[in-house]
Amino acid sequence: MTTRATEIISAISESNNILVCGHIRPDGDCVSSALAMRRLCVNMGKTAVAVCDCDKPSSFGFLPDYDGFCVFKDIDYDLFIAVDCATESRLGKYGEYLAKAKNSICIDHHPTNPGYCKINHIVPASASTTSIIFELFRDTKYIDKAVATMLYAGISTDTGHFMHANTTEKVFRDAAELCKYGIDVASVNHDLYHNNPFRKIKLTSRALDNIRIFGEGKIALMKILLDDLNSCLCTSEDTEGLIDYAKSIEGVEIAISICEQPGGLFRVSLRSVKANVAAVAEKFGGGGHKLAAGCIIKGNAFEVADRIVSAAARELGVKP
Repeated sequence: MTTRATEIISAISESNNILVCGHIRPDGDCVSSALAMRRLCVNMGKTAVAVCDCDKPSSFGFLPDYDGFCVFKDIDYDLFIAVDCATESRLGKYGEYLAKAKNSICIDHHPTNPGYCKINHIVPASASTTSIIFELFRDTKYIDKAVATMLYAGISTDTGHFMHANTTEKVFRDAAELCKYGIDVASVNHDLYHNNPFRKIKLTSRALDNIRIFGEGKIALMKILLDDLNSCLCTSEDTEGLIDYAKSIEGVEIAISICEQPGGLFRVSLRSVKANVAAVAEKFGGGGHKLAAGCIIKGNAFEVADRIVSAAARELGVKP
């Protein structure tokens, strides 16, 4: 067991009430990390709650312990554990509990994470935060089938079902080792990738119809407006993964999705084959990984599209 693993496990052992928190608008790695970390704490005999400042995403309802996710208890927490959250601001309304806790731990793989907790374990080279959690606890007795299922789901989603550039030999080794705990891989994969509500299929159709190509064929832009969401009875949660369709277009090096939010805001997601989209997102106050990043931009759809496409074109060295 590494020194850092010993330090983190000791901090949990010395605590009683633990709040585990992921980032706003959580993805699969975030939800899985929060649930896995909570169950690991419970398996260590602690009282623990897992939350994110969000509308509880239904797409991960198949995960073990999901009924208890985002069921907050307003009590005094002596340990705050932030998972997969690059900045303190992305903790949302739960950030105040970080300040109140006697001790705090941050476990993350985002390279832009400044280390805002007392104990910070940031591993940018890791494919996912769930991979880091597995590495920390793999030599302990606290991983069970449920934890293994959560960790596998997080690794799978953050590697694009083992298709993204962050899929390494270690990723496959970790997945194989997690399978030894008896997880139902076929069932998890089905629930992750082949169990979409009909409303999302309808939204996908509209999103595909709205794709436009810029930057000499190297930039694909997908627009999803509030009207699209409302017409399909969808929420922002249902846009998860749609950007991959834009990224899959032949010749495209940067895919962009802009999703309208209330109040004149647009949630921007960027994906790349090799270009540094984190650098693009940072120009608008966002961040992320080199090949996957995001930001929030205020304006109307035309203005936001023009600004983000122009920034992406500059990164590629092409005309918008």
